[in-house]
Amino acid sequence: MKNRKKLNLRLSNLLEFLAVLLVIVSANIIGSIFFTRFDLTAEKRYTLSDSTKDFVKQIDEQLMVRVYLDGDDLPAEYRRFRNEIKEMLEEFRAYNKNVEYEFFDPYSLESDTARIQLYIELNKKSFGSVQPLVVSKNDEGKQTQLEILPAIEISYKGRETAIQLQSMEFSSTASVDEIIRSSIENLEYNFVLAVHRLMRPEAARARIGFLTGHGELERAPILDIQLALVNDYIVDNVDLSNYIGALASHVQYMTDSSIHINNRYDILVVPKPLREFSDMEIYLLDQYVMYGGKVLWLIDALDADMDSLAHQPQAFATRLPTNLDNLFYNYGFRVKPDLIMDYKCREIKLIGNDGSWTPHKWLYFPTIKPRSNHVIVRNLDEIKTDFISSIELIDNDIKKTILLSTSDHVHLKNAPVEIRLSEIDMPFSPQFFNKRDLPVAVLLEGQFKSLFRERLTEEFTALKQIGYKSRCDKPTQMIVVSDGDMIRNDYFIRRQTRLDDQQTGGLERLPLGFDRNTGVMFANKTFILNAINYLAGDEMLINARPRKIMIRRLDEFKIKENKTRYQISAICFPILIVLLIAAGVISYRYVNYRKGKGGKPIPFKIKKKNKK
Repeated sequence: MKNRKKLNLRLSNLLEFLAVLLVIVSANIIGSIFFTRFDLTAEKRYTLSDSTKDFVKQIDEQLMVRVYLDGDDLPAEYRRFRNEIKEMLEEFRAYNKNVEYEFFDPYSLESDTARIQLYIELNKKSFGSVQPLVVSKNDEGKQTQLEILPAIEISYKGRETAIQLQSMEFSSTASVDEIIRSSIENLEYNFVLAVHRLMRPEAARARIGFLTGHGELERAPILDIQLALVNDYIVDNVDLSNYIGALASHVQYMTDSSIHINNRYDILVVPKPLREFSDMEIYLLDQYVMYGGKVLWLIDALDADMDSLAHQPQAFATRLPTNLDNLFYNYGFRVKPDLIMDYKCREIKLIGNDGSWTPHKWLYFPTIKPRSNHVIVRNLDEIKTDFISSIELIDNDIKKTILLSTSDHVHLKNAPVEIRLSEIDMPFSPQFFNKRDLPVAVLLEGQFKSLFRERLTEEFTALKQIGYKSRCDKPTQMIVVSDGDMIRNDYFIRRQTRLDDQQTGGLERLPLGFDRNTGVMFANKTFILNAINYLAGDEMLINARPRKIMIRRLDEFKIKENKTRYQISAICFPILIVLLIAAGVISYRYVNYRKGKGGKPIPFKIKKKNKK
């Protein structure tokens, strides 16, 4: 009897083992036939966007990808990076079999000369963005230097391009893990960007004009964003004061002698004008919009900056005389003459009495966390601002979408504003920070009406090379940001050498969005690129960008308000859960495993003591 029970038990265990084995084998066979991938991250960081899937499916001929990050001597971090690249390419292949790839180790070339020639060719194909990197490797306790090339080369329909895969926009204190993690997040975008360049003909590239002549940011402060745009768009500077046809071309057709007015630029960027626009220049801007032009306005309402506080403890910020208020009001918005003091802000460093630099909370430098679900700002992390104003929306027939707004704890100061260094580290007060959700970046879409439709003079009607329209024939778009410095990168000038290229000219720029005081990389560059991509109709590139950047900062106000509750919860709840589980397990075992005579379980009953 006992032997039969043992035999049945062994047979049952064997059947259970075979069933589990069958499930595992079946799952592997199904997985090898049907491609799938489970992404458990909250923002679906490792899942291809729908637009990327549709884009990959459009590849109708063989697309060859050669990856130059390979070799047996790669450090562990870069081996992980290589594996992630392979996994991504496999995912692209799952949606289109025309995607082929191979890994190639540059050190497999026969000579150093051949490897240097390869670097030169890749550099030309990538517009100077591909460069070999020297990394350190720990080999049995010894630090060795290794040269690697984290880049890909793509060929499609006889055209070739190359692109660097490692993110380069980090401070010197960034760890290798941080750099690799960000590079992995950017893989999808880099691949889509490279293929997009090959599939789009040169004539289809949008033209972008950066406005100059009114004290706008020029060259050095906008070099980083211009270099990021130059590979995908035709970028130029435009000065309205020197040429009346700067924004539009006047074409007379030979067949019927008809005159056609065409905008020279698809997108106009106005980066922080400081001086007044003449009536003629405003007319040129207005007609540029009427003919379908798209504008990215980056406007400062007041002349506030940190330089005015360099040698004195206070300064006054007054209105900038740009003369654009009527134009903006006509389009449906106002950049109000005020300054925002936001409790959710960055820090600045000031020198203390002991001669050391210490960080202080500076309310005039708000950090904006996008709340809108619009594609331009969806999943973006914090964006840094300097001396920002609020935007008032005017009721008209133009569709308005708020892209960026302040936190829930804001104080407004109307012009003229006194800015005092004594306002650093100001304590929180609900009565003082009594405003919330003030718009600071807005998208406007629709058929705009001309500012001059009721005040057109002969001075303007005589300009046949411009033409006149009272309303847009087709809907167009513009984006207004109430901070001119949102597009500005920090920089310094080093002594120029013969090795400096013509683009940078000896300028050492910091990445757009990098804050020198805190060492944090904010999402300014991604926001500006998204805004320009959207205006250019390249929404697919926006969707391909990483779901998150890196910053995940806690809400400082909520932490201070609920500090005790969080501490009690963090300490007591885990202990309570463990005690409850332990009590449950003990009770279960006590009830189910007590046995009496004959091996039968004894019902769980409380025994009553007999009275004597």
